[in-house]
Amino acid sequence: MRAIPFIASDLAFVERVKPLVSACFEFDAPLIPIKTVTDALEYLNLEMPDLAFINFTDPAIDGFALLDAILNDSWLHYAGIIAFCDDHEVNQRLEKIQPVNLVISLVEDDAERYLPKILTIIVRNQRILFQRGIGSGLVQTLSGSFQLQNDAVEANCYANLVCNFLFNANKIDAAGKMHINIALTEMLINAIEHGNCGITYQEKSAWLEDGKLMRDLIATRCADPAVRDRRVLFEYAIAPEKSTFFFADQGPGFDWRGLKDPASAENVTVLHGRGIKMTRKYTKNLTYNEKGNEASFEIEHQADCANARPALFGNIAPVAVRTGDIVFQEGEPGDFLYYIAKGHYEVLVKNQVVSSMGADDILMGEMAFLLNNHRTATVRATTPGTLIRMSKKDFVEALKANPHYGLFLARLLAQRLQRGATDPIKTGLPRQNKLKLVAASQMIVDSVIPKNQSATEETRTKAAENGQ
Repeated sequence: MRAIPFIASDLAFVERVKPLVSACFEFDAPLIPIKTVTDALEYLNLEMPDLAFINFTDPAIDGFALLDAILNDSWLHYAGIIAFCDDHEVNQRLEKIQPVNLVISLVEDDAERYLPKILTIIVRNQRILFQRGIGSGLVQTLSGSFQLQNDAVEANCYANLVCNFLFNANKIDAAGKMHINIALTEMLINAIEHGNCGITYQEKSAWLEDGKLMRDLIATRCADPAVRDRRVLFEYAIAPEKSTFFFADQGPGFDWRGLKDPASAENVTVLHGRGIKMTRKYTKNLTYNEKGNEASFEIEHQADCANARPALFGNIAPVAVRTGDIVFQEGEPGDFLYYIAKGHYEVLVKNQVVSSMGADDILMGEMAFLLNNHRTATVRATTPGTLIRMSKKDFVEALKANPHYGLFLARLLAQRLQRGATDPIKTGLPRQNKLKLVAASQMIVDSVIPKNQSATEETRTKAAENGQ
C-alpha cells in the first residue's frame, strides 16, 4: 500500500498512533505527517493516496473545511478516510456526509482499541479500496468471505468499505450508497446484537434509554466465552450487473415470519422490525433460512453512468448521445477529447467491432487528441449516453486551472499503455505510436511539475523533519 498522509498538527498524537500502525504486521504503509489543510490538499492532489488519516480533534486542522474541499472534486479525491474525533457527536456528523469515502470514524480515546483491527480489515480488503484508473471495471467479479467478531465498529467498517467501492465504481448512486449502507449495517449489527449476543429488543431499548452505549452491552455479553467466541460470517460478490450479500450468525435464530408489518397503521409507531423493513425496501430478494440465523439479499447496479465529473471538465456542458450516434469516425482528425459520463460505446476498426467502452474507461479519443493523429477507429453509441467534449484550447486552459490533473492524465495514459501491451487494438493505438504516447505523457508531467515542484518538496521536507 502507498504512503498514508496523516493530517494532524499534533505530532504527539501522530507518535501515539505510529506504534498502533506498526502493531498491524500486515500493514506496511508509512505515515506522512501533514500539519495544514493547504499542504494536505496539495498532497491529495499530487499523490492521490488510497487512504488518509484526518485528526478532527486538532484545533489547528479544520477537518470539515478539508472535507468540503475534497467534495469540490470528489471524482479525484477518492481516498478512504479514517477520521479521529473527540466525541460521538462529531462522529455522527461525519457519518452523515455520504459523498465522503469514510472508512471509519473513531473517537480519539478508542484509537488503541480499534485502529489495529481496522487496518487489518483494510489490508485484507485492498481490492475494494477504490483506485481511479483506466479499466477500473475490468475485473468482472470481486468477492470476499470474512468472519467478524462481535464488534459494531468492525461491522461499520465493512459496510463503509463495500459502499464506498460500489459508489466510486459507479455501481450505485449517492442515494443508493446511503440505502445500501443502512441495509448492510442493519444486517451485520442484528447478527451481532440479536444473533450472537442474544440481546432482545426490550433489553436494547432500556439500555439506550439509560444513555449507555451498545458496545458496552455487547462487551458485557461477550464476557461469557461462549458468546465471545461466536462469529458473524459476511460474504459479498460484486458482479457486473448486481451484488449479492450473505450473513450468518451462530445464535439460535429468530422467527422472522412473526415480525409485524411496521408499515401497517397499528404498528406505525413501533420501532421493532423497522431495520428489516428498510432492508427489504432498499434491496431485492431478502431471504432467511428456516432457523433465522442466515440471510441474503441482492442489489442491482446502475448501468454505464458516472456519479461524479472531474473538475477538469467542470465548465463544459455535457452532450447527449443517442443509440446509434457516431462519436467520431476512423480517419478523422483527433481534435477533441471525450469524457464518458454515461452510456456504452463500441469501437470499430474497418467496420469490425474490436472492443467496447463505458464510464469505467473514463476517457475516449485521447490518443489521437494528444498525438495530433487521425482517429484509428470509429466509436458508435450502443445506448443513450452523455459525453463531455473538450477541445485542445479548453484542455490547455483546464490544465492551467487544475495542474494536478496533468499528473493524473499521465498516469492514466501509462495504464492504457500497460493494458494494451499485448493487444494494441484494445487501445486503438498502433505499436509505432507508443513511444510518441510516452513522450506525450512526459510533456503533460513537465507542464505541471515546475509549477508545483517546490511546494511538493516543501511538504515532503516538512514530513521528513517530523520524523519520517
